[in-house]
Amino acid sequence: MLSPEMLLGQRYRLRERIAVGGMGEVWRAEDTVLERTVALKAMLPSLLSEPGFEKRFAAEAKTVAALTHPHIVSVHDFGNADLPSGETTAYLVMEFIEGKSLADLIAERGRIDARELMPIIAATADALQHAHDRGIIHRDIKPGNILVRARDGQAVLTDFGIARSGASGDLTATGAVMGTASYIAPEQAEGTGVLPSSDMYSLGVVAFHGLTGHRPFQAENPIELALHHVRTPAPPLPQDIPPGVRAFVERAMTKNPHQRFATGGEMALFARGAVDATGAPPATSVMPPVGQLPQRAGVVSMGGPLAGVAEPSYAPPPHTPPGPPPGSPPGISLGAPTPPPASNSGTNKTLLGAIVGVIALALVGGMVWLLMSMNGDAEPGDGDGGTEDATTAAEETVDEDDSPSDTVSTPDQSGPDGGGLGSCLRQDCD
Repeated sequence: MLSPEMLLGQRYRLRERIAVGGMGEVWRAEDTVLERTVALKAMLPSLLSEPGFEKRFAAEAKTVAALTHPHIVSVHDFGNADLPSGETTAYLVMEFIEGKSLADLIAERGRIDARELMPIIAATADALQHAHDRGIIHRDIKPGNILVRARDGQAVLTDFGIARSGASGDLTATGAVMGTASYIAPEQAEGTGVLPSSDMYSLGVVAFHGLTGHRPFQAENPIELALHHVRTPAPPLPQDIPPGVRAFVERAMTKNPHQRFATGGEMALFARGAVDATGAPPATSVMPPVGQLPQRAGVVSMGGPLAGVAEPSYAPPPHTPPGPPPGSPPGISLGAPTPPPASNSGTNKTLLGAIVGVIALALVGGMVWLLMSMNGDAEPGDGDGGTEDATTAAEETVDEDDSPSDTVSTPDQSGPDGGGLGSCLRQDCD
């Protein structure tokens, strides 16, 4: 189809084929206008006849061109070109990365040391964070799409060929699963939806592959391989790998997407510290699986009963005296009645008792005088006894310190006829 020295778009001259894939070829090419080396991805001419392909390809170019990040390959241009065979190809022009893919490094070395691999994983996670923040999910993270610069060892993520953005919509066919089966996330394989954490699962599989030199699952066909990602627990990593790295990969490859790293940035942070870490990364603000939530926590599991927390023990609220609520500014009424100011209860009781006693004795004395004046024939002893009884009863109702006895005269028994106050009144004595 393509050959060296071929000119595409009247500008890009092909120099050397770099890679061949299922959708096309990648060439090292020369930009004859700007006189620089670029990478050119030419798609298979047969793809242009597929419904929706041109739309998806244009969306890919615009999507990746909008991403500006040191760990994401830059896109310069895209277009269509006629070939000498009469066919038409679509091409994408990108930054040329001098180096090798992570797939090439694994093929050459077998296993890659954790101290060399984890910075590559961290840089790729940073690139994913940048893409996810802009609503773009890569959906095809694998070693072949991670390039390592020869000059500084920095990783660069490439090939957003099946990327999905909110602007372009979902351009995959109904029920189709796009991605590489060896690195595909469980939810992606099931077709239930693709999440940012799906990219993080795939990156965890890439880390497993680089650390061990082999993929976690083997199968005879892509469908069986994808089912392993859905159902089969990941095999343990060798014990010679640092424990923090093992814990990192285990968390990234968790089947439940909500138990993976919360963001690509968090994943990058733990990837950088995993080699020297001693255990599992601490839990973050990700949602735990429904089965591990406390009962009655307000979550209804799919097909299960309502969960709930333990019933709280009821305790009556403490008594609060009436008055304005705490924190109310002084001088502002919120509608509650203001209690009267506190007073000295002991002093008030003593004063009240004295007043009652005085009034009672005065009333009794007046009544005695009135009765004796009205009943002049009554015996003096009768009036005296009644007066003494009434006076004594009245005196017993008051405090002894305030006794009003000095204001009331008691009967006089010194007279020869047993006279007194009543006797004088009866006999009109002087």
